[in-house]
Amino acid sequence: MPSSPLSGISHSYLEAMQSAFQADPASVEPGWRVLFQVLAEADATPDAAVSAAALRAMEWRDRGHLRARLDPLSADAAPQEALEAVYAGTLTVESAHIDDAARRAWLRAAVEDGTGLPVPSEPRTLLADLIAAEEFEALLARKFPTKKRFGAEGAEAVVPLLRRVLARAAAEGISRAVIGTMHRGRLSLMTNVLGRAFARLVAEVKGAHPFPADPPRPGDVPYHLGHEAELVLDGHSITVTLLANPSHLEAVDPLVLGRARAAQDVAGGPGTVLPVILHTDAAVIGQGVVAECIQLAHPKGYSVGGTVHLIINNQIGFTTEPGEARSSHHCTGPWKAVDSAILHVNGDDPVAVARAADIAVAWRQAQGCDAVVDLVCYRRNGHNEIDEPGFTQPRLYARIAGQVPVARAFATRLIAEGIVTDNEVTALAEAARTRLQAEFEKAGSHRTNESGYPPRPPGQSGETGVGAPLLEEIATILAAAPAGMALHPRMGRVLRQRTLDPAGIPWPSAEALAFGSLLRQGVPVRLSGQDVVRGAFSHRHFALADAQRGSRHVGLDALAPDQARFQAFNSPLSEYAVLGFEYGYSLERPEALVIWEAQFGDFANGAQIVIDQFIAAAEAKWCDPSRLVLLLPHGLEGQGPEHSSARLERYLQLAADGNMRIVQPSTPANYFHLLREQALGQHDCPLVVMSPKKLLRLPGAVSPLADFLPGSGFRPLVSTATASGPVETVLLCSGKIAYELEEARTALGAAGFAILRLERLYPLPAAEIVGQLRQWPRARLLWVQEEPENMGAWRWLDRQLETLTTEAGCVHPRPAYAGRPASASPAGSFHGAHDDDQRAILEQAFASPRAGSRAA
Repeated sequence: MPSSPLSGISHSYLEAMQSAFQADPASVEPGWRVLFQVLAEADATPDAAVSAAALRAMEWRDRGHLRARLDPLSADAAPQEALEAVYAGTLTVESAHIDDAARRAWLRAAVEDGTGLPVPSEPRTLLADLIAAEEFEALLARKFPTKKRFGAEGAEAVVPLLRRVLARAAAEGISRAVIGTMHRGRLSLMTNVLGRAFARLVAEVKGAHPFPADPPRPGDVPYHLGHEAELVLDGHSITVTLLANPSHLEAVDPLVLGRARAAQDVAGGPGTVLPVILHTDAAVIGQGVVAECIQLAHPKGYSVGGTVHLIINNQIGFTTEPGEARSSHHCTGPWKAVDSAILHVNGDDPVAVARAADIAVAWRQAQGCDAVVDLVCYRRNGHNEIDEPGFTQPRLYARIAGQVPVARAFATRLIAEGIVTDNEVTALAEAARTRLQAEFEKAGSHRTNESGYPPRPPGQSGETGVGAPLLEEIATILAAAPAGMALHPRMGRVLRQRTLDPAGIPWPSAEALAFGSLLRQGVPVRLSGQDVVRGAFSHRHFALADAQRGSRHVGLDALAPDQARFQAFNSPLSEYAVLGFEYGYSLERPEALVIWEAQFGDFANGAQIVIDQFIAAAEAKWCDPSRLVLLLPHGLEGQGPEHSSARLERYLQLAADGNMRIVQPSTPANYFHLLREQALGQHDCPLVVMSPKKLLRLPGAVSPLADFLPGSGFRPLVSTATASGPVETVLLCSGKIAYELEEARTALGAAGFAILRLERLYPLPAAEIVGQLRQWPRARLLWVQEEPENMGAWRWLDRQLETLTTEAGCVHPRPAYAGRPASASPAGSFHGAHDDDQRAILEQAFASPRAGSRAA
């Protein structure tokens, strides 16, 4: 009989652990604590045989996964006893990490007795799936020997695994599955499980553009594209949505969660929509966004009632072996942080693979938690089909070369068991080949324009002003607390500021009025990010807290019985996963105003992959439009480099083809109209807002009520009053420095200076700029910014402004620059130095035109 899982642990170590337990049970790790409790019970139990059996059972349940026969390339000994067969066979489960005893018991009952599970899969169905997967890869290998396709050879069992997950989900009443997957095996899954026409896929592999030529789009490679289909599996219907994704591994994970949550919010909860994410072993353990997503599992604003995760465990990542890729024993280590069911299964045992799918779906439905299936398999070819794996793993690939493919091995097994015959196996293979060949021949007549991707609708200019009575009603409700609510003593002042002052409405009130007016129009609003409910700058206070009872009141969710839903959620301390989640949510619900706010604008650096690959480029690559709003607090205020710059220059560099709007509003009314434009669908692209910090409370940063009423709207270029006499210098700027320039102009009595605020940087309001400059053809143009010269908007605007001044007929077409010199850091850390720098910028801006200013 094989030795115990504890046999590798020294006797002295066990004695030390047991002594520590006897002195203080809480001082040892929970798994050891349970062991010593069982040993203590065994010593006190007359029936020693029963106690020993209980101990062995506990060992197998807690540690059996370490001895399981999971590697298809290894010839481990068969199990010798019942529980060993359950926990150390080709299918095993980890449950010792599950804190909830009831959940742990449910999982063990399902694994040991099949409690709560359906009738096992029909072996013939599994064989047909495996043969279809094998023939699919074989045909592509013959037809496209030099093409990268990231095939599933060695992992063909992922096809019956995903099919069984979807079939069981449909049988459980789930009507929709949202799926994200990497490129390994993706083409096979799209064709063999998700219903993508093989003729279309072949045409795309050959080079057919995936989208209509009008308007032109760069598109993407076939193994990145998304797909949507209606499937009927075992008599039950389910809609599947496969999200497009880039080669940035695991980047699609939070999008799946966000899109699934959005669909659940519409359809009625977690029981209606299932998120499924496929991974590879090296990526799932190596990418931090996985851990971020795991922590979204239960917080109210992000829970999806459990996700089914399927891992193609190739036991290698490109050329990196497991010992080089991770420190944990299994690649599923991150899921031990929460009560997830963790299943490991040998990819060469299709029956066990299908049973793992059954357990995963049943667990998710019963417990509302994540389930992970670690499909241990191998990669028959290199990382891609033109890579030579024998260079780096010669011994491994010698074993793989001699490994019988799973479809053939399973066929041999079923023939030996009398379940199928040789002729039936041959017929299955011939049918798969015939079907694929017929579709292959249709590829030449595939027409991309029939694929149904509409062009992006043009931007619109609609009414965004709101009537005074409605604004007054909203403001009155938000300025009042429920009767009997005991508020913090300082909250009275906050509420009084919410009343509608015709002379000046501040920034926080303008935002609340935008949200409230949209909710009353039936537009849902979702705001998410770190500390957004109160506001990182203590400016929102959307949820009033009762100081005595702890209850909360959200005024924006209590405006009227027939209003749309308002949701504001403080997020975990995450940017990557949370921004990806909100982007995914926005894809599913374009009718809602979906906003992610960074605590400080530069914190969005932590989500740069989402910004680069999805927000900026997804519509061009995959025809995925989004109306997501990013609020990125921006502005140099002497608080140090990490709290100053939202890196405006990076967003401008990403801007092209109308892919997003990039704005820096300087007035509450302009912000109000921007939000309403976006929510009402006037612009079908993301909105990136360089949002303020200082302006939230600056007395001069208020807007009159008239600027919110019908007939008013967003102004992309704002001209402020000029001194008397001819204009000699036009100061063009963006953001809060406009207020400093205007104060300095007044203080200096500077005549001849016009100040223009550029509120929308992309798309640049060229016609408005030219129209203004034509008034002052002899004036020089000076761009003023507080950011260093190599940051902010200057270097992006420089040549564009020169083109516009030339068009306007300006005598001095070359614009000049006033601002900080280039710097490696976005801001300094000392307030006094910051103030000195700001004064220097103002002095430079208002220097005599004849003296000139430093041009870039």
